Amino acid sequence: MQLNVVFFARLKRETGVEHLVLEAAEGSDVRAVAELVEAQFGISLRGCMVAVNETYASPETVLTPGAEVAFLPPVAGGSGDSPAEPHDDQPPHDGQTHCEVTAEPLRLEQADAYLVRPEYGAQAYFVGTVRSPNKGRTVEFIEYEGYAPMARRVMQGAADAARERHGELRVYLQHRVGRLLPGEASILIGVASPHRRAALEACDFIIEHLKVHVPVWKHEADEDGQHWVDGQTAHDTL
Repeated sequence: MQLNVVFFARLKRETGVEHLVLEAAEGSDVRAVAELVEAQFGISLRGCMVAVNETYASPETVLTPGAEVAFLPPVAGGSGDSPAEPHDDQPPHDGQTHCEVTAEPLRLEQADAYLVRPEYGAQAYFVGTVRSPNKGRTVEFIEYEGYAPMARRVMQGAADAARERHGELRVYLQHRVGRLLPGEASILIGVASPHRRAALEACDFIIEHLKVHVPVWKHEADEDGQHWVDGQTAHDTL
């Protein structure tokens, strides 16, 4: 069967490709496909996560013909501490949630225009920016790279989970990709609620969720050179 395999961040550099069509035996699982990739490119996928059709999956997930299999290094998005397609299709909307991955600068006034409604008496915002110095080293820039379609799914999931905990909410989520300089905003989270406490707590919940789930990676340039920022693995790994 044919599978569509995609790579991100360091894996894209190590393989030299972003996408390939791979032949695998019918009924193969993710781990078997990972072994084929390792043999073809001479790389190690140990410690990486996997998504199948834009959803996190376990190494034992059995694949079907035509499935998209994405190999994901530990993620490092969701905070201010590399590039995806900025608008490969429209961000999902459920009428109460705006989710977007963009190469354009993030603007609080856009979030404000979306969130402020007569029925919501409170709006809470979180803006993460590129920090310098970081760990004692001066940062020149960070390249943010993301798996945009899946990132939007994860953002929508974070908004839905926040509503389960805090009730009625209107949510605005944006993550920046591309090259950012110190002081530039990398993520913008806005939450509107009838009441202050729910807005504040939901905003905090969403950033903590995105930090470990959103498929975004950071390639940092500092006074010692360039390197991938250490990420997190909140899902099963190879």
